[in-house]
Amino acid sequence: MAADSGRPGVRLAALAIVLEPGITQANLYRQVLHLFRETGQFVDDVSARYFQGIHRYLPVCSRTRFHRSLITLGAVPSAGFSALLLSICLATSSSRATNTRPFDRRSLYLATRSFLAQVQGSFPPDIHLIQARLLLAVYDYTCGRPDDAFDSIAGCARMAYAARLHLFNRTSLQLPGFHEVVTNVNTDVDTDLQLETKEAANTWWGITICERIFFCEVTTPEQPLVTIIPDGDALLPTEPAVLEQIDYLDFNLIHRVAVSNINSVDVGGFGRSAQAAWLLDQVLNGFKIQSLDSKLSQLKALDNTFQTFLGGLVHQGGGKGSVFCEAIAITIRALFALHTHVTSLPQNFVQSTTPSLEDWSSRSDAALNTVTKMVVDVVDAHDTFDLLAPSYAFMIRAALRHIHEKSYWRDDSGLLSAEERLRTSLEKFDRHWNADTY
Repeated sequence: MAADSGRPGVRLAALAIVLEPGITQANLYRQVLHLFRETGQFVDDVSARYFQGIHRYLPVCSRTRFHRSLITLGAVPSAGFSALLLSICLATSSSRATNTRPFDRRSLYLATRSFLAQVQGSFPPDIHLIQARLLLAVYDYTCGRPDDAFDSIAGCARMAYAARLHLFNRTSLQLPGFHEVVTNVNTDVDTDLQLETKEAANTWWGITICERIFFCEVTTPEQPLVTIIPDGDALLPTEPAVLEQIDYLDFNLIHRVAVSNINSVDVGGFGRSAQAAWLLDQVLNGFKIQSLDSKLSQLKALDNTFQTFLGGLVHQGGGKGSVFCEAIAITIRALFALHTHVTSLPQNFVQSTTPSLEDWSSRSDAALNTVTKMVVDVVDAHDTFDLLAPSYAFMIRAALRHIHEKSYWRDDSGLLSAEERLRTSLEKFDRHWNADTY
């Protein structure tokens, strides 16, 4: 993602030229390792950056299972795992590792897209390939290309549907595919199978969360979502700490929480992100309601829910660093979307059974002022970007739009100061991730 703009890049040969019919998984793996060498990176360093960075807010891969795939003696990694390695290399290329040589990230990006497309066309889909496609979509979004990200996540979701990943967050259900496993696994089941099951559920949640995040910024909002958000009784995803302790934990003792149980205190960062996305989905559906009375009633109830949820997140996240940052960012995103929608409704669209739409709009403008102040506080609290989720940039852009819509902002010292701090942080974030440079 980010490279120092003044450093020359080594252009990488496109991987597509080596993917001939009958290519073996061993050759694919060797090609990926060759590409690592071309970028001056090592698999251990790249995987460490991945698990210390993106994995914190999108824990779809088990570190244990990932390293088992790397170190299994005498076994060649699957084509899907090779694709995942390459996507991780791309997704972590913004971390400014000092031991890497300068290289052209556009070439790496194009090579990764080509590699993933041809692996998908040559081998049956597996969970690693789906995770690779998900990381590619996240990379598109982080680089400031939400339309490309939305297109990428749509293809990823269709592949996940074909692999039936959408069934893995249900309870007491026999699941075809992926070795006919069940989500309520027993402790005597092979550990790797348990990990694969949990990874499948987390990956599906990651896809549904990201699709709704990207959708908020697409150029054409009339597009339909590919995924259907899980029902309220669906189980929340597994937290990374549980995935890494799977060899020692009794699955029957792990606390299982439904996504609708937003008041539960036994929910970690990824689970909170899932709950925030579940609520965001209700906001997006609320926009489609034709009746103004019903629409405003639904959005008001959701606003109250989000305010309570956000307060709980801030309290729960006290002193825990970035654990809940993505959930907070998604919640702020939903509040911006909700209240911006209300303020954009035609002012002459009033019905006698509701308060004046002007009153609703005024309340929403006040809510946007409050949320904007929260974003400024978030910006003031962060001076590094490696561990920040991509939603960070959206919050800043939304806050800046709200400020710029006020005709008097240049004459208000508070707004002027907030605008400068937000704009400076966004510029640093974009430079760090090399956003929208191709």
